[in-house]
Amino acid sequence: MKIDYQDFGAVANVTITSTVFEFRKHNRVVDTTLFLVPEVVSEHRGFFIVKTVFSGKARHALRAYRVAVREAAR
Repeated sequence: MKIDYQDFGAVANVTITSTVFEFRKHNRVVDTTLFLVPEVVSEHRGFFIVKTVFSGKARHALRAYRVAVREAAR
């Protein structure tokens, strides 16, 4: 599982990429992040390589990044 944070000034993106073998973990990380940081918008795509992009204001995206990293380490 790979988690990236990209800052574009006022807005930022958090990208979570994983394989189909980590699908359950990927969904758990995405669900927890959306539950704890409802201000971000998510976009989900892919089947063998699953990719989810969270976007929003920089401070909300940074909070989403921290939550995602913490949940992925669990």
